[in-house]
Amino acid sequence: MTLGALFSSAAEQWPDTVAVQDLATGNHLTFSQFVAALAGFGDFLTGLSLPRGARIGILSDASIPYLVADYGAMANGYVRVPLDPSLSPRELESQIEDADIGLLLYGTAAQAQALNLGSVPSQPLPTAWAGRGASFPATAPNTLASLNYTGGTTGQPKAVMHTHGSLTAVISNIRLARPTSVGDVLLNVRPLWPIASISVLAHLCSGGTVVLGGRFNPAAFLSQLYTTAAVFSSLVPTQLGRLVRHEAEAPSAPKHLLNLRSLDVGAAALSQDVLDGATALLGPRLSILYGMTEAPWSFYLPADVLASLRRAGQSSGAVGFALNTVQARLTDQDPISRKGEIEISGPHLMAGYWKRPDLTAAILRDGWLATGDLGERDHDGLLHVVGRRKEIIRTGGMSVQPREVAEALMEHPVVQDVHVFALPDPEWGERICAAIVLQADRHVPATTLIEHCRGILSRHKVPKQILFVPHLPRSHYGKVQQTKLLEMLGEDITKGST
Repeated sequence: MTLGALFSSAAEQWPDTVAVQDLATGNHLTFSQFVAALAGFGDFLTGLSLPRGARIGILSDASIPYLVADYGAMANGYVRVPLDPSLSPRELESQIEDADIGLLLYGTAAQAQALNLGSVPSQPLPTAWAGRGASFPATAPNTLASLNYTGGTTGQPKAVMHTHGSLTAVISNIRLARPTSVGDVLLNVRPLWPIASISVLAHLCSGGTVVLGGRFNPAAFLSQLYTTAAVFSSLVPTQLGRLVRHEAEAPSAPKHLLNLRSLDVGAAALSQDVLDGATALLGPRLSILYGMTEAPWSFYLPADVLASLRRAGQSSGAVGFALNTVQARLTDQDPISRKGEIEISGPHLMAGYWKRPDLTAAILRDGWLATGDLGERDHDGLLHVVGRRKEIIRTGGMSVQPREVAEALMEHPVVQDVHVFALPDPEWGERICAAIVLQADRHVPATTLIEHCRGILSRHKVPKQILFVPHLPRSHYGKVQQTKLLEMLGEDITKGST
């Protein structure tokens, strides 16, 4: 089934149910109106003489016009290219040129950005759509539908290609993992440009209502959960951490969570303190998902299972069970620990990297995607992520997982955030370094933190250099952007051991 067919089916089944609502404007569209708008958007693109398969760039905050352009492009045989408004002009220019975007559509807040780019035809996002019903052109499952740019945490951005077939497979996995009733509300407070927005699309395909809550604010989010009677929502770990800290300072009434069934969090490993705080706040409502732009929604840990694992003390690193069409295996397993690299297979995988067959071949082999994550599975198939293969630090002939060092540092009461990484060292090969953000108005010598680690870790795992920073540069997904961090640290990283 293609995306256009899913939309046509939704309009037929639930014509008068509210599909999308924007709290900022008060506007909403029923399914019949929304799907007609998607069809009308296709007429808009055809009227501009853009051929099917042309890449349509979208630069905007979350809004109903954004959703219409995003889903309308794909449903009508075009390729959507969502762009991150927080990127620099140079970064945006690079992605626009690489994707060979035929038209750039921008939201009101991004107008100045778009007009300053100047390298591509651009127009404001349409806000009115003359529809022709709810029919869409026939599209083969292997037709390209989406380009999502991702740069990981260190490398140059690259575009992940998803087809109609791979996206409908993801949607099927989500619908089975998180059953939705007609009219159930999903409150969205995340940007729509990441691939994670596929969960919004899956919710619509189940007859659910999507409410756009605007930019995330902890107090506003809790209020919106209550006033919208939200059943589902999702946050990235950074947002969840802000919510936990807000609640610690100003606890809210339990009524805010009255209707919430599941709050999904994923994209980056949760620190233990955030997980503890979130569990205390949400109770059995926190769910964990594991995937990546190249393989969205691959594993899922439902809220009730996570709560059970927490009670048994077995939740560390747990990311869930393989979803419906997903296969997983561990390769290059350690003979003692049985930990190995997580590889994933299934129809939900990307088709490859846009114009980068070399990168595709390096990560996608014989239908299996090498994630770069290290994991272990128990006898029930539950997957635990224990680190990153590429992040392993080799110091003095020993291998160290940065995550273990970071968890030890986070146990110190004045440490708010931490990133552990390696730098070249003439004596050790690599030395363990930690960039640390302290709690507000708190101070501690680096030597104190090193002594703290000595009481927890083996000697070869203790950091040799502590660097204090005001904040850690993170991507939307919550992952530390190491290139930017090294630029921030500058000459400090060359000073050697602390």
